[in-house]
Amino acid sequence: MIQVDIETSPQATDPRFATDVYSSRINELVFDSLVRLDNHGRFEPHLAESYERRGAEQIVFHMRHSVRFSDGREVTARDIKFTFDSILDPANASPKRGALMHIKSIDAPDDYTVVMATDGPYAPALTSAMQEIVPVGTPLPGKSGSVAPAGAGPFRMVSFHRDESVVLERNPYYRATADSPRMILFKVVPDPTVRALELTEGICDFSENNIQPEVLPYLSTQPQLKIIKSPGTSYRYVAFNFNDPRLRDARVRRAIAYAIDRDAIVNSMMLGTARVASGLLSPQNWAYDGDVAKYPFDPAKSRELLEQAGYSVGADNMRNLRFIYKTTPEQLRFATALQAMLKRVGIELDIRSNEFATFYSDVQHGNFDLMSLQWVGFSDPDHYYSIFDSKMMPPIGMNRGHYSNPEMDRLLDAGRTTLDVDARRKIYGQVQQLAADELPYVSLWWDDIVIVMNRDLSGFEPTPSGSLRSLATVRIAPPENPN
Repeated sequence: MIQVDIETSPQATDPRFATDVYSSRINELVFDSLVRLDNHGRFEPHLAESYERRGAEQIVFHMRHSVRFSDGREVTARDIKFTFDSILDPANASPKRGALMHIKSIDAPDDYTVVMATDGPYAPALTSAMQEIVPVGTPLPGKSGSVAPAGAGPFRMVSFHRDESVVLERNPYYRATADSPRMILFKVVPDPTVRALELTEGICDFSENNIQPEVLPYLSTQPQLKIIKSPGTSYRYVAFNFNDPRLRDARVRRAIAYAIDRDAIVNSMMLGTARVASGLLSPQNWAYDGDVAKYPFDPAKSRELLEQAGYSVGADNMRNLRFIYKTTPEQLRFATALQAMLKRVGIELDIRSNEFATFYSDVQHGNFDLMSLQWVGFSDPDHYYSIFDSKMMPPIGMNRGHYSNPEMDRLLDAGRTTLDVDARRKIYGQVQQLAADELPYVSLWWDDIVIVMNRDLSGFEPTPSGSLRSLATVRIAPPENPN
């Protein structure tokens, strides 16, 4: 067994409802999908053996035979149809429904053929086919959380204790090599110091992007550990609640952006384990456009914008620039730095820290003025649709700040219905420029992938998205012969 330390508990063990980072990381080891992305961002068949487009509005998937869920049932086209239909059923209130609403139908003409039809030309259709599959008849999850349903991935979940641990063991119907791990324990360890100690003491075998940067030099001297670092695409941002009339003023949002010294945070707090971001898409994405408005650290410019918005430095109305900032204990250090930076230009932050489940519930319900989160694992720039289109406010989508701009909606609709790659790239260039100008988010940084792992593990391949799928194929060195 290998132990992986994580900061927070997964919020959903059913892939139809999982949107947080650790739910996604763990679920991709338990479930499989019609297609997945390889390490170069290309779609490759998984449950599907092959697929083909039939016109602009239909994709036909030809499924592999004899693939089995961890309970022994064969995976068929009926399971695919059931999974998608249950997400699209508004009565089930899946947070993934909004991202799939352009799917007109999923049909299963036989056990090994799936026909996905869209309501018009829909460029990200293959991204939709990355939805992980559950067996026909899988009930909706209970509110308290439970062991995951059967999946067709390399592992099955055998226990889930919220805020404590998740235990996976091998799916007996999934081929594995003799030296690959038979079990994985995901242990919830909120304290970063304890996570580092567990690595040095050999209790923890693997940790990704949750070790404080200042501890990494020490860990690099430990003979039993190795550190792997590579460019990542996970995107950290500050979001605004547009229901607040003060934050609907773009001058206030830009003033906040100019007041944040992101270079200092990346260089001093993160010790260079990230890159200052210009937007959601990193340079690794095919649609990336870096020619957008930038907000370098400039307190004088920040104060000037606040003056233009009617908030004079030293005047009584500056008291109106007090905002509630929601965060978690793991992010308190950044929250405190942000609070100090904004205070220098006259903006007050009241920091409210809660454990992740409470924080995430507040975010989902719009109970914040400002907050910070990260997006991980997205592949297609259509992700902008889920977070910035005015139709995608919760509970349908993830536009948690209630941002609304008709021009953004128009561009995002065009990006979804344009199949030509070059034309889509131009559209998303405009999306990135508009997002940088309007600032529904202040872009902070793209995290590097930083992995600290036991030297007895080999063969782990980091991905820009931070996927942990490679844990299924790592090799564990056999114990040394005492003789």
